Amino acid sequence: MISKPKQRPKILIVDDSRTIVVLINSILKEDYDTVTASDGLEALKVNQREKPDLILMDVEMPNMNGYEACTQIKAQSQNTFTPVIFITSKGDLQSMKTGLKAGAEDYLTKPFEPEELLARVQAVLRTKKLYNQLMDAYALIDHERDTIARIQKSLICQELPRIPGFNFFADYQASAKASGDYYDFIRIDEDHLGVLVADVSGHGSPAAVIMAMMRVLLRSFLAKIPSPKEVLETLNSTLCENQESGHFITAFYGVIHLPSRKIKYASAGHNPPLLIDYATETVQRLNTQKGFPLMIHCTNEIEEREIPMPPNSKLICYTDGLTEARGRGTDMYGLDRLEKKSLTFGKSQNANELGLALKKNAEEFIEGYDFTDDFTLVIVEVES
Repeated sequence: MISKPKQRPKILIVDDSRTIVVLINSILKEDYDTVTASDGLEALKVNQREKPDLILMDVEMPNMNGYEACTQIKAQSQNTFTPVIFITSKGDLQSMKTGLKAGAEDYLTKPFEPEELLARVQAVLRTKKLYNQLMDAYALIDHERDTIARIQKSLICQELPRIPGFNFFADYQASAKASGDYYDFIRIDEDHLGVLVADVSGHGSPAAVIMAMMRVLLRSFLAKIPSPKEVLETLNSTLCENQESGHFITAFYGVIHLPSRKIKYASAGHNPPLLIDYATETVQRLNTQKGFPLMIHCTNEIEEREIPMPPNSKLICYTDGLTEARGRGTDMYGLDRLEKKSLTFGKSQNANELGLALKKNAEEFIEGYDFTDDFTLVIVEVES
């Protein structure tokens, strides 16, 4: 098998002095391919056409000087790394600072020794090689994160329940490609529906993996258990035994008895959901006294409570990515604002309309900024 010849690095030489161009070319020709330009304006065109690995450039040239050309070449090559070395007689400190500020990687003053030029070229090309290797690694990581995000999306509840007398809304948004937030609806039996909202500490791939483990446990082993307390305590002990990542999970799990419209619920350190009775305009925050986040202590006693869900009421569950969202100022969106807006908007809107209105209100609050954490919003509406 005949191996392909190794591709030689290509260097663009930019100088209005033909003598300097010939001199530099004679130094480089043994190990490098070269192309030339006589001024900064021509260098822009040659750079786009030839895609050199390195540019050696004079500063004082007609039509466009080296500083301006360097700035524009860096803008042209924003998706790649095209290093520039200035080779110029302007050896004062201010000129060097101006050149480096324009984006150059190195600065060599005339006259120069051939050995020094070769050493500078080799050093900068090594930097370019390392940069390209780093970009390849980032691309591989990014591809893997895309894969994790697709897998995670497939694990999130794909279809909202369809139950007479109830309406549902769910929205999930990752701050990175993968998320530690998780929500689910578990049909335990004909009379019981489980509603889970959970948040793994941190975000990104590690949190997504733990979230996936939680889903497997819930769906495979705990889906038929009607006690929220038992479900969360079992999740905690199992995850503690099998996972030592340093992460923890906050979780709210409620089980609705559909015929009576009562909900049993338990919380593992999660933000308290809101139960809003629009007939009386009252709001209950579903707090509990006992229950640490999961995966902190293997022994974690969790409290279970039960309350009725009145006709014309909505249960609003969320993660802290929503209530802790910040805009230009220092204020957070906050639970008080979520409560007020849910009460105001929800009077005349169903679960889906309210969910969309709350999300829009939060986006307006952060004024075009991105959510810095994963967020999830789940709404269960009890019809009149």
